[in-house]
Amino acid sequence: MSKKPYLLPALLLAMLAGTAHAADISEKLAAQIKASIARHTDGKVQVEQLHVTPLSGIYEAVAEGEIFYVDATGRYGFLGGSLMDIQQRQDLTALQMDKRMAIPFESLPLQHAIKEVRGDGSQVFAVFEDPYCPICQVFTKFLDQLDDVTIYRFMFPVIRPESASLARMAWCSADRATVWKELMAGTRLQLNENCNVDGLLEVLTVGERYKINNTPTVILANGKRLVGATPPEQFLQELQNSRESRKK
Repeated sequence: MSKKPYLLPALLLAMLAGTAHAADISEKLAAQIKASIARHTDGKVQVEQLHVTPLSGIYEAVAEGEIFYVDATGRYGFLGGSLMDIQQRQDLTALQMDKRMAIPFESLPLQHAIKEVRGDGSQVFAVFEDPYCPICQVFTKFLDQLDDVTIYRFMFPVIRPESASLARMAWCSADRATVWKELMAGTRLQLNENCNVDGLLEVLTVGERYKINNTPTVILANGKRLVGATPPEQFLQELQNSRESRKK
């Protein structure tokens, strides 16, 4: 994996002045910047929101769920870098993305998940997974080793057309948990049971609503979203942070 050039973050860090945000951008200036960005991109980028940042003259723009940074002319911006707070040593872009990508845990259709409780069940999270997702198959083996957890597993057949038939097979079986576990382990069963799949469709609808586009996707109890096979040490730390934040 190639590393990002260090120069741009270093320059950003050097230019940051404190952590306090000034008053938000005026409606007039926001309208000018939005119009300028639309003009410079031939209308392809329509900015929905603009906010000030700790960096004077640089504004946070939001378009189609993506964050980037522009100057007052709307012509120049930071499209691939992160805005850093040197005093707090924080990646402000990552913090904003975590907030925007968070999903209220209570809004998940937990009644349609396969629930697993181990130990005291104190560390709670949900995972959206697909049996044709190779990373999911590796990640689920890691999850199977965790103790003191409550896991809500959502069948999320989005990888390929065959995923839907496997999910339906597990959903309609007499023992969803066992069949789904075998499918996630790579076993390809031949079951031809039919049933009402409205619950499975609801899971897919919720995934679409929250723009869950990848598997595995984990939703922690505090709402934070983790996409892909998060490294074990990081995942355990995120679980701990989630449990502590829920106690507050």
